[in-house]
Amino acid sequence: MRTELERCTPEEVGIPSKAIHALLTKLENGGFTQMHGFMIMRHNKVCAEGWWSPFAPGVHHCDHSLSKTYTATAIGIAEQEGLLSLSDPVAILLPEKMPQPISERLSQLTVRDLLVMGNGSEQEPVGYPKDWMEQYFRLPIEHQPGSYWRYNSHTSAILSAIVEKVSGVSMLEYLKPRLFDRIGIDSAHVLCRRDASGLCLGGHGMFTTVEDNLRLMKLYLNGGQWDGVRILSEKFVHDATTPQMDTQPAHAHTPWIYDNCVGYGYQLWMCRPEGSYRADGAYGQFSVVLPKLDMIISLQEDGYLGEHMSHNELRLLEGKLGGDAPVHGPQATLNALFELLLPAVQEEALPPSDEAALLHERTFRLSLPHPAGHNGWRQRELDVTLKPIEGKISFGVLYGMAKHRIDYPGADQIRLHLHNGLLQVVWIEDGVQRELLADARGGRMQGKLCYSYDHELLTDVSAVAWWDDENRLQLDLLWYEAVDENRFTFTFEGNQAYIEKCIVAGVNGASAREAARYAMA
Repeated sequence: MRTELERCTPEEVGIPSKAIHALLTKLENGGFTQMHGFMIMRHNKVCAEGWWSPFAPGVHHCDHSLSKTYTATAIGIAEQEGLLSLSDPVAILLPEKMPQPISERLSQLTVRDLLVMGNGSEQEPVGYPKDWMEQYFRLPIEHQPGSYWRYNSHTSAILSAIVEKVSGVSMLEYLKPRLFDRIGIDSAHVLCRRDASGLCLGGHGMFTTVEDNLRLMKLYLNGGQWDGVRILSEKFVHDATTPQMDTQPAHAHTPWIYDNCVGYGYQLWMCRPEGSYRADGAYGQFSVVLPKLDMIISLQEDGYLGEHMSHNELRLLEGKLGGDAPVHGPQATLNALFELLLPAVQEEALPPSDEAALLHERTFRLSLPHPAGHNGWRQRELDVTLKPIEGKISFGVLYGMAKHRIDYPGADQIRLHLHNGLLQVVWIEDGVQRELLADARGGRMQGKLCYSYDHELLTDVSAVAWWDDENRLQLDLLWYEAVDENRFTFTFEGNQAYIEKCIVAGVNGASAREAARYAMA
C-alpha cells in the first residue's frame, strides 16, 4: 500500500528557502544543464520539489545507470531471501553462459565482484547482441577479480540475469512485491529495456520517477528497513553505501569530475561530503544521500557532457586540467548542491519565512524555455510532400551515444502541413504511416508519436516548430520520458529540401548529425 510522503516548508526542517532559490537559479542559468525535476527530503519530509514542464511528477524518465542501484537492490533482496550469497561463483549461477574451458580467474568471479565493478577485465563489450553474455565471459580477465575497478554496464546486466536465474521471473516481477509495493513505487509505471531474450537490462535500462528514486534511497538511508519491515540486511546496506573499491586511478585523467574519484560501493558512488553516496545515471540522474544531515536530494536532468561523450570516451580529455577542463554538467550540478545548499542547512528548525511562499510559487511555474529563445515567430504557411533523393531521415529517437543508437530505415515520404500555427508531419517509414503535431506559435504541444517504433519504449514528445529564416524551418522533439531531444532542420532550396537531424544537448549545442536531401513531389 502506497503511503504519501509528508510535506513541509524548508524552514521546518532547517533549510532556508533562500538557499533553494539560489540553487535553482544556478541550475537554470549556469549553462551546464537542462533541469527536468527535483525533490529534497529531510527528516522524512519533502520540503521542496518541482518539475520543468513538460516534465511532470508522474512521468517515468530514463534512469540510465541509476538503474544499477535497482539491480543491486534486487541482489540484496535475493541474498536476504537465501536465493544466493554474494560469495557465490558466477560460473555456478550461470554455467550455460561460460566458455569451455573456463579460466581460473573466471571460475573465481563472484557476485560481490560484479557488485563492486570488479570483474577484472579491462574491456567492455559494445551493444547487446543475442550472445552478449557469452561474449562478456569470453573477455580476457587481466586482473584478479575484485582487485581492479572498471565501470561496465554489462557487468550490471549480468547481475540482473542472475536475479532472473535464481528467482525464475523477470527482475521487475521479482521486485514488485518485494520492493516496489513495499516502498510505494507504482510497479505498473516502471519500465525496463530488454535484450533479445527478454532479460531486463539492469545496467542502464530502467524508467522511473524522481520520487521513485527518492523512495529507493530512503530505504538505504533507513538501513534497509521500510515502516519497520526489513527488506535489505543491515550488512548489505552498510557495504553498499561505503567505499569498497578505489575509483581514483580510473579517473586520474579527469580530476575535475571530483565525485567520480571518491570510491564505489555496491552499484553506488561515494560523494565528497563525509559519509554521503549517490545513485547515479548518465547526464545527471541523481539521488544523493547525506546521512549526517538526514537528507536526500533526488533529481533528473540533461547535464552537458562536452560532445555527449560516453564514460569510456572521457579518456580523450587526458591532460586538460583546471580552467582548461571541459564542462561536465552532472559534476557542476553536484558542485551546486554541495556549495550552495549544504552549507545553509541548520540543525534546528528555522522561523517561518516569506521566501517559502515565493519558492512554492516558483516551483509551481517551472518550465523549459522555448528552444527558439525570444526571437519571435515568423508566421508562414506550408504544404509540401517530400521524397528522398539522397539518404533518408527518420523521426525515431537518435541517441547521444553511438553504441546505443538504433538504425531506423528512414522516411520514404514526408508531408509537412503548417497552417494556423500548427505543423502536421506525416511520413511513411518501412511501409508504416506515422504522424506528429508541433506547435508553431511559441508554445509546446505534448502528445505521443503515433504508431511508435516497435523496438523503442519512448513514445511521448513535446514538439515545437518555428521559422528561423525565410527558407528554414526548425522542428524540435523533446522525448520527455528521457534526456533525448532531436532537432530537425528543413532548408528549402528551389524544389528540394535539405534535412538535418541531430541531438540537442540540453541548453547547449547540437551534435551527432544525420542528413538527407528530399525532392518536392
